[in-house]
Amino acid sequence: MAPPTPISPGQDKGPFREALKLCGVHLRYAVIFSALVNLAYLAPTIYMLQVYDKVVPSGSKPTLIFLTLALTATLFVLTYLDRIRSRLLMSASVRLDQAFSARIFRRAMQDAAGGGPIRLNQFVRDFDTIRLAVTGPAALALFDAPWIPIYVVVCYFVHPLIGSLALGGAVILCLLAVLNERVTRGLNRLGASASAAGYANQDSASSAADVVRALGMTSAFVAQFEEARANASRPQMISARTNGRIGGLIRFLRLFLQSAALGAGAWLAISKDISAGAIFASSMLAARALAPIDQIVAQWRVLSSAATAYDDLRGQLAADPGGPQTMLPDPKPRLCLRQAAVLTPAADRVLLAGVSFDVEGGQILGVIGPSGAGKTTLLQLIANARQTHQGEIRIDGARYGDWDAQRLGRFIGYLPQDSALFPGTIKDNISRFDRWAGAPPDQVDVMAIAAARAAGVHELILSLPKGYDTELGPRGRGLSAGQQQRIALARALYGQPVLYVFDEPNSYADAESETMLLKVLADLKAAGALVIVAAHRLSLIAAVDQIAVLRDGRLDRFGPRVDVLAALRGESEAVRAPASVMRQAG
Repeated sequence: MAPPTPISPGQDKGPFREALKLCGVHLRYAVIFSALVNLAYLAPTIYMLQVYDKVVPSGSKPTLIFLTLALTATLFVLTYLDRIRSRLLMSASVRLDQAFSARIFRRAMQDAAGGGPIRLNQFVRDFDTIRLAVTGPAALALFDAPWIPIYVVVCYFVHPLIGSLALGGAVILCLLAVLNERVTRGLNRLGASASAAGYANQDSASSAADVVRALGMTSAFVAQFEEARANASRPQMISARTNGRIGGLIRFLRLFLQSAALGAGAWLAISKDISAGAIFASSMLAARALAPIDQIVAQWRVLSSAATAYDDLRGQLAADPGGPQTMLPDPKPRLCLRQAAVLTPAADRVLLAGVSFDVEGGQILGVIGPSGAGKTTLLQLIANARQTHQGEIRIDGARYGDWDAQRLGRFIGYLPQDSALFPGTIKDNISRFDRWAGAPPDQVDVMAIAAARAAGVHELILSLPKGYDTELGPRGRGLSAGQQQRIALARALYGQPVLYVFDEPNSYADAESETMLLKVLADLKAAGALVIVAAHRLSLIAAVDQIAVLRDGRLDRFGPRVDVLAALRGESEAVRAPASVMRQAG
């Protein structure tokens, strides 16, 4: 099967419609095969009618053999059609996943860049719930549902009394199914919401399992996990009980009506209104007419969960950005911030407010300020790891929003505070997992080694048991904090970006590493790149050309290093002056 055409988010109003169009052929054929399957289900009824009405009175064995062979062939075809229908739905499921999973991942990353929580796991669970409902047994039950009136009509052909029993039973069962939906809808939504919260807490705790263990918080998180599970399971249990009661009543009524149709057929046969074969045909037809309702109720929890997941995911994906963006030329190292502002995810507090400055390549800008001043937020903003809520950032005159984020990332070398290495080889981490994006392996090797040499970490990597192919665990496990930071520095240098953003790159550095870092900064400056670095140590501050001072999320000072440091010294002396004057006065 050829890979599906990528989705253009602006093609349709519904976030799932364009994906469903891609697997629409599979679903249409599944509907056609469902029709053929339901027609084939009439074969046992016809066989029974012919045996009792034709073969038994005539005693014709050849006729019985012919009818049996015909039934066998029909049932074989029925089995084959049912198998094809299931395979079609499985293919639709795969196609839907191929067409939509990448969009879900990008949306989750976009939310995280906006300062919101990372909800990728919940997005994937919601999508899988929808996908399984659309392409699983629940869908088969829905495909069979339109055949209920057709089987009822066939029952009327047998006898109006049989048809009336089937029709009345179908109406009663449908009303019970609607009642089941109304009673369990709110409970299922409540359970799904509680489950989502529980999954979020679980993911958060498991991602920092070492910290949880070291600080003795395991019992607390276990209690929190149990409470979250209980909050989710209570409404789910009530819903399951209700669904079980109504589902049991529906099954009882279906079996009762099936037996009632058999009894009514016998009564009519005694009265000579129908033939003996129609007695059993009546029961079989009534059972087949009512079976889809029973199946739908049995799958109701799946359908209800899918409806809840669809509502949640649709709201998230509806805000997806528009279609493909213009391919801008490679940018020059010129950065411009204009009134850039960032709020907390709840929009109840300002992290950055009205930050504006311009800086060009061949310079190193140092960002300093007290803890909580907004240095990391500013650097995340410049690295495109977060998005502005107000104002704008431009590189080489183009707004960040005008760029495809994937392509813009190739021109930015970002070193975060926590290194943020990922499961995979050291080479994968340095090369930004380029081989997974289709880059030629030979080219990846050359560029990864060049970046490692530039970061002064090549010899360190070669000293490891498997060199560049050494596997790392989550968060870079397998290396010390200092080694992780040096690998992350090599990753920032990979591909020779034009803009480098380093957030306290010497926080874990020893004297040798710091000397190498200063050499890296000098080399980048000499190459004409733009470097922005947040630092506390004087050694790095001495290497910068300009300084931006942040206080309480605002740009307090900006300018050449000498001027800013002089102003800060003067400010400090002015603060100390009243105390000295008071001493002299005393």
